[in-house]
Amino acid sequence: MPPRPKTPTGGSWPVRFGTAELVKDLDRPTGWMLLVDGTPQSYVDLDEPEHLEFEYVRLLADVVDGVGDPGAPLAVVHLGGGACTLPRYLAATRPGSTQVVVEADEPLVEVIRQQLGTVGFRLRTGDGREALQHLAKGTSDVVVADVFVGAQVPGHMATLEHVREVKAVLKLGGVYAVNLADTGTLPFARSQAATLAAVFAHVVILADPGILRGRRFGNLVLAASDTPFPLDRLRQVTARSIGRARVETQHTFVRTARPATDAEPPIAPTPPRDVFDLR
Repeated sequence: MPPRPKTPTGGSWPVRFGTAELVKDLDRPTGWMLLVDGTPQSYVDLDEPEHLEFEYVRLLADVVDGVGDPGAPLAVVHLGGGACTLPRYLAATRPGSTQVVVEADEPLVEVIRQQLGTVGFRLRTGDGREALQHLAKGTSDVVVADVFVGAQVPGHMATLEHVREVKAVLKLGGVYAVNLADTGTLPFARSQAATLAAVFAHVVILADPGILRGRRFGNLVLAASDTPFPLDRLRQVTARSIGRARVETQHTFVRTARPATDAEPPIAPTPPRDVFDLR
């Protein structure tokens, strides 16, 4: 795998889904923010990949940290790449892991390869759902979906049929972790939890309490497996002084929501215009 450049240049580039910007963090010498059409997509610290700036990425890491033996290598598929924050984190915390990242935006993939490098994972171009058809069945410990077109999850990546395709590539007891966003009474998130619960025996939901109460738009992390999750551990590690999250299960969260299907793919909510205001 090619090493990363010693000094990324930053800048802006036309990509498939808009204009990508790579902006240096003035507070961290090797920190970089990736934005697409002004929406923050990823944050990476190239010399300290264990630093996770976005809270939803920290929650994804909390889930994946509990898979297998601590520090042991994992086989992971990432649907959606951006700047590949979580793959870089796992390459550092789980050395020897086999990681494949699938990103739909080919020009963006080239920017990431040239500016930030791909040490510790393979970065491919393609549609995340279509890519699952070409992966060996029953070989992955974890599949992570962090797929957004602009600021919305595409409907075809949020259906019952898609979740069944994910489960087919997982090992027995493997984990599927999903990042999504919602607000209000959380109809999209509850439908997604119902969709996961229709395929997997156990589903957990991790999010800021304010988001779960519908007070603001924000990210929720959903995880599913046929093996029970260590709920006590998850509640302990997510009880941080900054970025505190609450952990729920499908039994309290789904309520009357129904699974989404290919026949009626869901429409993810559009965030308020000021959500990504970085001024």
